[in-house]
Amino acid sequence: MLKISMLLMILCSQFTLVATHANTVHHPTPKDPLYVSKDLYTTLKKALPLPPKMGSSAQKRDEKTLTDLQNTRRPENCEAAKNEVFVSLKSFYGKPHGPLDEGRLTKLSPFFEQVRNDADYFIQRLKKDFPRQRPFLYMASLTPCVPREVTGAYPSGHAVLSKLFALILADFDSKTRDQLETRSIEIGKHRVLSGMHHPSDVEAGRALALLIYDELKKSQKYQEDFAQAFKTLAQ
Repeated sequence: MLKISMLLMILCSQFTLVATHANTVHHPTPKDPLYVSKDLYTTLKKALPLPPKMGSSAQKRDEKTLTDLQNTRRPENCEAAKNEVFVSLKSFYGKPHGPLDEGRLTKLSPFFEQVRNDADYFIQRLKKDFPRQRPFLYMASLTPCVPREVTGAYPSGHAVLSKLFALILADFDSKTRDQLETRSIEIGKHRVLSGMHHPSDVEAGRALALLIYDELKKSQKYQEDFAQAFKTLAQ
């Protein structure tokens, strides 16, 4: 009887570990950036404001927005947020939510994966230097409706990458600029309503995207790869 009880305890513990792992997101560790120098990190860190302190008026505004969005979110909002958890050109800007069809996704994705890596190199370092808990970790009223992230909250990587992708995609086709911007804002909102980020995490991420974009535009290697992707897109 004791052996059976022990076996059941082991099986239950294994199930818990699997279930916990299945509901947790582990993003790939980025490699060193290709298009910009690692030294850019110092500039980005200085440019990024400190996240709001606990108890501050800005922090209270963040918490109120989080609570309000959770109270008004609908199942379809959470479903959309789940589809955006893993960052890719397709999940952000593929049809029907973005302007890219399968053909253009296939041609552009390798270039955007390199952009994602370069930006994520700085995002992950900043998260460690600006340690801010995810809101669901300390707000008992929040129930995340997407798999939970293991990294810090500040800045929002999804906000950085959705804004950065939008800026670059608009360089390929300026007519889609407004649609891309609207979509990037939507992705940021989904991160808040799902309980993954504070609004100020998203704001910082969007500001960071502009800084990284400006640096990418100065890179000769980036310009060469952009031109090649543009040429491939026209074929």
